[in-house]
Parts: sequence; C-alpha cells; structure tokens
Amino acid sequence: MRWVFDELPPSGARRGGDPSSHAFRHDLETFVREVVQNANDQAVSWPEVRFGFVELRDAAYDQFCEAVAWESLVPHLEGVAATPHGEALAGFLEATRAQRRLLLLRVEDRNTEGLTGAEASGESHFRSLAKDTLYSHKATEAAGGSYGLGKSVLWAFSGLSTVLFNSVLLTHLEGQRSPRLIGRVELPSHAVKDHNKVKWFSGSGWFGRPVRKGRGERAESAWAEEAQAQAERLHLAREDRPGTSIVIVGFRDPTSERQDQVDDLLARIGQATLQSFWPAMMMNMRRLKVRLAREGHDERVDVGAAGVVQPFVDAYRARDETVDELTQPGQVARRTIRIELPARRDGEGARYGHAELLVRLAPEGRSDALRGRVALVRGPGMVVRYWDRRRLATGMRGFHAVLLCGVACNPKAPTAEDLAMERFLRAAEPPGHDQWQSTPKLKQQYQRGYAKALKRLEDRVDAELRALLIARPTQGTEGPERLQRRFPLGKRGGKAPGDDAPFRFRGMQARFEGTHWSFEGTIEPKRPRVPWRARLSLHALADDGTRLDTIAVSAIDSTDEATLEVGDGIAAINAPASTRAVAFAGRSATRPEWEHRAPGELGFDVTGTLDVGGDT
Repeated sequence: MRWVFDELPPSGARRGGDPSSHAFRHDLETFVREVVQNANDQAVSWPEVRFGFVELRDAAYDQFCEAVAWESLVPHLEGVAATPHGEALAGFLEATRAQRRLLLLRVEDRNTEGLTGAEASGESHFRSLAKDTLYSHKATEAAGGSYGLGKSVLWAFSGLSTVLFNSVLLTHLEGQRSPRLIGRVELPSHAVKDHNKVKWFSGSGWFGRPVRKGRGERAESAWAEEAQAQAERLHLAREDRPGTSIVIVGFRDPTSERQDQVDDLLARIGQATLQSFWPAMMMNMRRLKVRLAREGHDERVDVGAAGVVQPFVDAYRARDETVDELTQPGQVARRTIRIELPARRDGEGARYGHAELLVRLAPEGRSDALRGRVALVRGPGMVVRYWDRRRLATGMRGFHAVLLCGVACNPKAPTAEDLAMERFLRAAEPPGHDQWQSTPKLKQQYQRGYAKALKRLEDRVDAELRALLIARPTQGTEGPERLQRRFPLGKRGGKAPGDDAPFRFRGMQARFEGTHWSFEGTIEPKRPRVPWRARLSLHALADDGTRLDTIAVSAIDSTDEATLEVGDGIAAINAPASTRAVAFAGRSATRPEWEHRAPGELGFDVTGTLDVGGDT
C-alpha cells in the first residue's frame, strides 16, 4: 500500500485547500460534536464511541512511518510546505521529524453501519467520508448533518492533514470482506519534484492499493487479511463488530497555542461530549455511550456527573413528573407548543409541527454558566444551542429549560407532527448545526413563511417562559400609572403611540451581545394592500427613560418581499402593496466603551408612511 495523488486536471485549475473547512470553528468542542454526531447518525442499535490517544516515539515512530508508506507521502507534504498555504504544515512536519514523535488520536465507533458502499460509484457512507467533498449521505430525516461538511474537522485536527480509516461493514457488496482500510490526506494543490521534473497535483491523496485506471491510477481500499495486517501496524485494529476506527495522524488542537497533555485533552473531550450529547445518552431508542481510553482501562462519560449541564439533565428526567406552576426550586413545568409550518415545494401542504418545553426553576442566589438558557434539541439528541434568554423580561426568576422538537419528543413512536417539525428544523440548521435560522435549504424546500414559522417558535417559547417565571405579586398595589408604563414587567416590544397610528408592531426585542445590540420585530400597516415605507433608528436610554444619544444601525435583514437598506445609521424598509408585514432582524454598530460597560437599555424610533391612492 502507498499514497496516490490526483494530478492537476487539464484546465490547470488549482485550489488552496478544502473549502468546507471554513464552515466550522476549529475548536475541540466542535470536533467532538461532529465526530460523535457522525457515529450517532449511522447507528443501527445503541451506538458507542471511544476516544484514545497513542503517543509514538523513536522506534515506534519509525515503525509507524514505515507502515504508512511515509516515503510516498513526505514529498507531497514538503511540496505544500513550500507554498504560501503551507506555513503551519511546514512547522509541524519539521518538529515531527526532528523529535521523532507523533501523537495519534484514535476514534472508534461500534454498532454503526461502517464504511459501506462501492469504491467509486453510488451514494454511500464510504464515498461521503473517504472520497467526496461537500457531499452528504444521511438517510433519515432525523440525521444530524445534511451538508457533508462536518467531516472536514478530522483533517483540521491533524497537523499533517492525514486521516486513516479501518471499518467493519454491516453489509457487503459482492467481492467485499471486512475489514476495509483506506487513508486520505487533504492538501491544497502543490508541485513535487521528480528527477528534476516538476509535476503538479490537485491536492487530495489516498493511501491504499494502487490500481491502474485509464491513463492514471487510484488508490483503492485494502480488504480482509491484508487490511487486518496493515491495521495492526497503524494502531487501527478493531474487533469484528460493525463500525469504523479512525486515526488522526499528528493530532493537534489548531486553536491552542500550546498542546495540552493527553489526560487534559481526554477530560476536555468528555466535557464537550456531555455538553452536546447528554440527550442522546438518555433517549429511548438511542442511548449513546462514549468512553475515554486511559492507560489500559476505559472510563465511561456518564450523565450522572454532568456538571454544568446537570440542571438540564434533571429537567429532562422529570418530564413525566411535572407541575402546573413553579413555586419551589427544582420543580419542572412542561408545556406543549404547536407551530404551523409552511407548505413544501414538493407539493406537501402546510401542517403543524410539535415541540415540548421543559422549564426547571433554579435556586435563588446561585449562579452557573448556563443559567437562563434553553437547550434546543431535536431527533439526533444533540444540543443544537444553549439559547440565552436571561434578558427576556425584567423580574424573571432563574431557570434552566429544554426545548424538545420533532423526533426528540417521541423517539420510540414519533407522530406526523414530530416528523414534520424534524424535517423543517433539520433544513433550518447551517453547516455548523449550532442554531435554527433561515437557510438556503429552507428556501429550496419550503414555500414562503418559513422565517415566520421560526419566529413563531421563538415567540411561543418566550411567552411560556414569561408566564411561568415572572412571579405574581402577593401583596401591594399597582402603583402610579406613569411608573407602570415606564416599567412594563414581563413585556418587551413596542406599542403604537395611539389608536390612530397607521402601523402595528409585534415582537420588538433587543439583546446586548457583548459588543453590539441585536434587535428584531415585525411591522405591519393597519391598512392592507397599499405600498408603505418605514424608517427605524435606535437610541440609548438612561435608567429613568431619558433619551441619551443615537446608536447607529449597521445591518438589517428580512426574508419577506421588502427592500431593506441602511444609510447614515438608519434602516429603511420599502414594502410593496403585496407585503402584509415585514419581520426583520438587525444589529447595531459597536462602540469601544461597550467592551468595558454594557449599556442599560435600547430604544426604538419607527416612523412610516402609507401610499393611499397616490396620497401619502
């Protein structure tokens, strides 16, 4: 076995690297999310994932280099190291050879389908992971990913951009016999000198059995006894259970200036697993197991030691023992949310989606990193996001909440509404799978109204949180009318200044996010079917409600059929007669002083005109 690279195509077009690698934050938490989710998606029964490190030094390093056909890989690594794209690789390669040391991360999954499929045809797990770029093969609506981008983190965490695979397949094609072994290196286009002749290569290379194809050759998988023998030498050997073992060659954290010790890395992997996958570890029909290999024994990552996410775990466990009202810390309330989803472009009509909100009352005076957050979860059992709702309303009590959506509501027997919500939210996830928002996939798959459906889901969650968490007064009077208007406890958003105002406003909200304000809302004219315009500006408010100074708008966007633009720090909305309402979201400009002191309150100014029969 040796490394085989594709030559530059006749066009001579070069690439600077894998474009999918730019779609993710390259931190260890993202790495764990993508690796574990890939195994979780391929599960055929309760999936298991095991992380372990192997440190190679001196003789062990030499033996590994021989097994991985180092001499056929190094010229290509050196070719990249000599380019402007190869500075990081050059430094890592030099240190590796000087120290004769290499750290391998081995990730092994069990009870999954394995790298099934043909060598170079059809849609398959094998082609998606080992051959293709920007292709995904996820067969179910509940799968975690749909972009084919998550695998890029494997190569991002290799200092040599090199990853090896050994897989026991659940099903075999004719002539195949497990295990299956192949390697892949992801490099930018580069030149290699061969007998005083320079030869260009397109980038990617594969470790396997060289096979002639037309005028060139490709590396194909090794199988059966050959693969088993090679796997032993590459620290890839595994038991005969369906699944895949991955070795990341030269593991390093690209976000860290110093490389942590193995024990510290394993601890961080365990913490990241709990934070993202505690639902998958508890769900019926899922029960993900994750283990960390430590000096001859395995340590299971256990939700019983969930740490900062323990309140969310407790809320989930109590979903069948809930109360109607939250009066004591630790109590959990459960609310059902139904959202109308828009019609699909494939002809399927509008229907409802189902979600469940679990809210746990937090103890007074005790703080933690995720207090006031809502854990967003759908079918695969991964926490998409810990949604911060701490600034939702004045007077809210502390809480932790879980929003179960789609198949996550009923993993054993999902309803039609569960499946509809699952499909909708899967399309609403960007490549990083870290929020639900308007995406190109939503636009491709659904008719107009998808952005409003997402907004309705958020608004319903906010309404339930307000109803449950704003304490009702047990004594006292309402107080002066002017004070009530100044401090509307539990309410957010604008209100028309009078009954004769031509516009209505809904869901006007703002959040300070460390360096800027984010804001959102909906504006609609009271008179339908006429063109209309509106201008939105922002200003800072003092504690007593006094206007301080103007804050510039830096960006505003909407998925509705309206023209939005920003000029001189003011947002302008121009809507045709066919647009009944415009749901918008935007952000303010940043200010240096906000890095040291957060502003107290944001005010909206909205003015507009209606064009009625040629009159304004």
